[in-house]
Amino acid sequence: MKKIVIVLLGMFLLTSCVNETEDNTPTIQARLNGVSWKAKETNVSVDAGGALIIKGYRGSEVLTIKLSAPIISGFPLGTENMLNFGTYTVGSALSINEYTTGIVPGPVYEYLKENAGTGYSLNNSAMTTNITTTSNGAGLVFKITEVSPVGAITKLELKARGANYKAGEIVTVQGGNGDARFKISNVQQSNGKVVVSKIENGTITGTFQLNAVNDSGDVVTFSEGVFYKVPMN
Repeated sequence: MKKIVIVLLGMFLLTSCVNETEDNTPTIQARLNGVSWKAKETNVSVDAGGALIIKGYRGSEVLTIKLSAPIISGFPLGTENMLNFGTYTVGSALSINEYTTGIVPGPVYEYLKENAGTGYSLNNSAMTTNITTTSNGAGLVFKITEVSPVGAITKLELKARGANYKAGEIVTVQGGNGDARFKISNVQQSNGKVVVSKIENGTITGTFQLNAVNDSGDVVTFSEGVFYKVPMN
C-alpha cells in the first residue's frame, strides 16, 4: 500500500509540474497582479558585458529581467546592486508606462545584518536611527527576539517598516551599546528575487517574483514566475 501511495504521489507531483509549465513547453509565465500572464515570445541572451538578459513579450507588454551573470544562483532585486533588476513596460512608442525594480524611497521590505552589536536585551519595540546622512527614512522599528550572552542581536523581526528608506541605507538599533547596524536591502515597492536553477543544452530554467514601481508610484506584482527551458541566443 505504501508503494502505491508513493507512486501516486510521484505521478501527482509530475503532473503538477507539467501543468505549471503548460506541458513542459519552453515558456516565461507568472501571475501579474494575481492574474495569469504568459509571454507569447521569449528572448534570452548574454550582452557584451556578460550580463544575462531574459525577455518575455505579450502584445504591447515586455518583461525584462537582467542578471549580472549567466550562472546558477539566486539574484535579489531592488537592491543597491543595479546589475540585477527587472522592468515591465506596457504601451506603444508614443506612450510607454514603465515599472522598474530601481532604487526608490519606501517602507523597508528586507534588510541585512552589518553588525550584531553588544549589550542588547529582548525588546518588543527597538527603535532605530538612520545614519545615512542623505536619507529621509524614518520610523523603522524592530522586535529583538534573541540575543547572545554578550547582548549581540541574533534574531529580530520587523515591527514597523517605516517610510522613505532606500536600498543601501544603514540604520543603528537604539539600546544596548548602540552598535548594532543593519543595511536596507530593498523596499516594498521595489524588490524581488530571481533563481536560475538550471542551464543546460543551450536553455535556461528558473523562477522569479518581483514588485516594480513606475514614476507615479503605482506598483505591479509578478508572483509564481517561471522561465522554463527557454533557449539562449
